[in-house]
Amino acid sequence: MKRLQEERDRLVAQIEVLRSQMEALQNQVVGFDRAIAALEGTEFKAPDDPHRNRARNVKDTVLGLLANAGQPGLSVNQVIDGARNKGVRLDRGTVSSLLSRLKRENILDMTDGQYFVRPPTQGAANKIHAAPLN
Repeated sequence: MKRLQEERDRLVAQIEVLRSQMEALQNQVVGFDRAIAALEGTEFKAPDDPHRNRARNVKDTVLGLLANAGQPGLSVNQVIDGARNKGVRLDRGTVSSLLSRLKRENILDMTDGQYFVRPPTQGAANKIHAAPLN
């Protein structure tokens, strides 16, 4: 089982690298379009990026579902099913990649294949102190 998890994590990491490369290439194309517009003396209008908006919506949807689920958490399939129940279609690879990234960024934790929002940590640096009443 651990071996399958390691292979899955490797594939998810590879997907993230490829997505980063795709984004870099798209940025280069926009740069070329901008240069061509400047050479032609025309105004350059950057194309709308529906992927960026969709990515934000996917992240918001997934985090909302996980926050509502609480500590038991949700599996990848449960996240997809929960989104479908709300009328949102999510790609399994996208959700899996996002969950792995959020776990790596310490936003989520995972136990037995169930992802959940990591509880906030208490520390001296983030304690809120009340002002004295005089």
